Amino acid sequence: MRSLMLKLLTIAITLSSSSLLATDVPLEFDAKVTTFLQKSIAPNENYTFDKVVIVKKEAMKEMPEWMVYFVRIDLNLIKQEGKKLSVNDIVFTNGKILSKDFADLSSGRSIKGNYSLDVDASAYNAEHLLAGSLNAPHKIVVFSDPLCPFCMDFLPEVIADVEANPQTFALFYYHFPLNIHPAAPTLVKAMLLAEEQGDKAIVKKVYKEFFDIKESNEKVILDLFNKALNKNFTVEQINQAHILQKLNQDYELATALMVNGTPTIYLDGKKDDTKRSYRKFMKESK
Repeated sequence: MRSLMLKLLTIAITLSSSSLLATDVPLEFDAKVTTFLQKSIAPNENYTFDKVVIVKKEAMKEMPEWMVYFVRIDLNLIKQEGKKLSVNDIVFTNGKILSKDFADLSSGRSIKGNYSLDVDASAYNAEHLLAGSLNAPHKIVVFSDPLCPFCMDFLPEVIADVEANPQTFALFYYHFPLNIHPAAPTLVKAMLLAEEQGDKAIVKKVYKEFFDIKESNEKVILDLFNKALNKNFTVEQINQAHILQKLNQDYELATALMVNGTPTIYLDGKKDDTKRSYRKFMKESK
């Protein structure tokens, strides 16, 4: 299913045979984008088209005559009655051409990475508070994978900074195990169970342990976790419905925000690619 967007959003797609007119306005772009995407989806035995939702739109900083669209395509799953599949992506259009991405000629980097959705205040909840004070003036949200090498370096650092400035920051942690780390979901489920049983420091402990697990067998992975952290969890326990639901909720927020890597960090609702912008506020608590 994830390949769907790759197939229907090629690098350059003609939306209209007419030239872009000076009188074109974003509302006209909306109709062109949604109509094109709808027509691009051919129903099959797995799903039918439901709707295209424009989540957000803005003018490109690099080319103001182009618009950036954050879109969600909802599909109805035929074999799972009442279930839907949502595919998120970012696309660009000038009213004539729709592009999936651009590259900066100087750096060679994707332009798409310059755009992101904002974090809603609902993400600032006590369940996900990892460090700091819930009502602190500056909110940090991090999506992390316990087997991501960059996360292993970054997360302990930001936790220490927040713990040293608890009246300035609230740090909210969301699990986002990546597909490239097959052992990560098992570790995350075990972490969720540990939290549920009152081990509020489990995230710090796991990152301090610096796991490097290449296994894919869930029992073997869990045995390594149990031995390192003095737990006695079973595969059945970490796969209880409510544990899976918590993991899925973290995934859902990451998907809604179009997070695609770790660590991804937001400061006061805005994505921070530097991952260190919060430090400018550390002096406030001195």
